[in-house]
Amino acid sequence: MNGQLNLSGKLIMKAQLGEDIPQIPIHNEDINITYDELVLMMQRVFRGKLLSNVEVTIKYNDKDDDLITIFDSSDLSFAIQCSRTLKLTLFVNVNHLLDSLESPGEPGPSTSIPENDTLI
Repeated sequence: MNGQLNLSGKLIMKAQLGEDIPQIPIHNEDINITYDELVLMMQRVFRGKLLSNVEVTIKYNDKDDDLITIFDSSDLSFAIQCSRTLKLTLFVNVNHLLDSLESPGEPGPSTSIPENDTLI
């Protein structure tokens, strides 16, 4: 054996989140994964960096090196058919993160004075 992996019949995913780019070999029986399964896989691969309550956008590089958004399982199937090495880039929706943070408590009673009241 020459140290090379036999990758025939396999899909290689290169998933990028920030500076991390792991290579993930996908075997024949797993090539028909759904979009939801891909998201779960990315959460496992980037454990601690990609939490389950975080909204993420997944894009792949097409043959022209354009970033194409994967919205659903049919988009993912098309991307897999286009290349045996699927380069994915994950984008975390920061606005969703801010919205998911605990909001401050309700403001207390108003301290403003209505226009028709007078102060003594």
